[in-house]
Amino acid sequence: MKYIGIFSSVYEKYLLRELSRSPDSIPGNLTLVISESDLLYGNGMDKVRTYILWCLELHIRVISIYVDVLDTEEYLRLATMASLIDPLSLMMDQLPKEIGFEMYDATGETVKARNGSLLMVYVAIGFGGRGEITKAVRNILEDVKNKKISPERIEEKTIESHLLLKHEPDMVIRAGGKHLSDFMIWQSAYSELFFTDVNWSGFRKIDLLRILRDFRKRQRRYGK
Repeated sequence: MKYIGIFSSVYEKYLLRELSRSPDSIPGNLTLVISESDLLYGNGMDKVRTYILWCLELHIRVISIYVDVLDTEEYLRLATMASLIDPLSLMMDQLPKEIGFEMYDATGETVKARNGSLLMVYVAIGFGGRGEITKAVRNILEDVKNKKISPERIEEKTIESHLLLKHEPDMVIRAGGKHLSDFMIWQSAYSELFFTDVNWSGFRKIDLLRILRDFRKRQRRYGK
C-alpha cells in the first residue's frame, strides 16, 4: 500500500505538470452527474466538497453538478430531496467565499444562491433537461400569449434564453455509470462525454486529472 501511495503521488504530480504546459486546454466548464446514492452513503458529500475545491485549484470557472434522484414515486422523490437539500446547502455555505453557487430543486426553483469571484457552481437536485425544456416552452408560450413575442420569431436563441442554465459544458463526467441522465440535454449537445471506471466513493483527484488530460487530446467536432 505504501508503494501504491507513492506511485499515485508521483503520477498526480506528473499529470499536473503535463496540464500546466497547456493551461488553455483545460476546460473552463465541467458538468458532473452523480446519483442520490452517491451522496447519501459513505463519504459522498465530502467528496463533492473536495471535487469543487479541486476545480477551484485547477482554475476551472464553471461547474455544474446534477444529482439524479432515481425514485419514481413522488413521495419518495420529495423525501430524498429533503434529505439532500439541507446538507448540500450547509456544505456549500462552508466553501471559500470566492466560490459562488446556485442550487435548484426538482421544479427548477432556486433554493439558495451566492455570488463568487473565481468559480461558479450550479447544483440541480432532480431537475433534468426534459423538465428544463418543458418549463422554457411554457414560458415562451406565455410570452406569445402576452404578445411579447410572435410565434414566427421563435428560434433556437429564444429557447436558450429561457433555459435555467445558459452555459454550455465542455465536458460531461458521469461517475461510475454507463449512461447519462437527461441533465442539460440542450446545452451539452456538443459536449465531450467521459464515463469513469470508478464509483463516486472511489473518485480521486488523479481521476479528474486523467479526464482533463483526455479532454486535451480529443479533437472536438461540435456536431460536425
